[in-house]
Amino acid sequence: MHHPTSLPKIAGFASIFFGVVTAAFAFISKSPEPAVYMGAAGVILCLVSSVIARKNIDELQMAIAGLFLSIVATGIGVWQMYNL
Repeated sequence: MHHPTSLPKIAGFASIFFGVVTAAFAFISKSPEPAVYMGAAGVILCLVSSVIARKNIDELQMAIAGLFLSIVATGIGVWQMYNL
């Protein structure tokens, strides 16, 4: 039986995936500018996906988790910019 995937579910998965990739890049990378730019793009993507997924709590939780990881990645990039 075919189970269609909804747009909020895809947005939630994309949000958490991009948040994890961005946070991993910020930890691994030694250059702060790309980490800040990717983190800011991740924050914008996660905010858009949280607006899309606001009616379903499961997808909203994934979007918020991705938002948290993107904010952490942005913070790491800003910290690297001023302390390294």
